Amino acid sequence: MATFDAGVHVEAFENMEKGTKTVYAVPATLEYSMICSGDRLEFGSLGSITIGMVRRYPNLEELCEAEGWSNLVPEVADQEAAIVAVRGIVEWDDKVEADCGVLSLRVREVRRKL
Repeated sequence: MATFDAGVHVEAFENMEKGTKTVYAVPATLEYSMICSGDRLEFGSLGSITIGMVRRYPNLEELCEAEGWSNLVPEVADQEAAIVAVRGIVEWDDKVEADCGVLSLRVREVRRKL
C-alpha cells in the first residue's frame, strides 16, 4: 500500500466522508500513474481516503459520462458545472489532462484525523 498527497479540499473531503462524493479525479501525472486499488490519498490534516477502483479517461468530459458527474461534484447542478469546478482547482493542470488524461479514483473508505 502506497500513500499519495493531495491538495487540501475541505468540501470535497467532507462530501467523501458523507458518501455523496464517490469519485475523486486527478490529472494522470507520472506520480499518480502508479496509484492502484488499496492505496491511500492524504488530504493534509483532514484525513485520508482509501482508493477502490482506478480508471483512466482521456478527459474530464468522458470521466463524467462514465462515472456520473454527481459522483464527482455532488454540490453542482449539471455535468458542465462539475467540469468547470474540477478544472477551477488551483492544482489542476490542463496541459497534463490534454496530454495524459485523467484518473478516476473511486473512494472506498474515508478516515478523518483526530
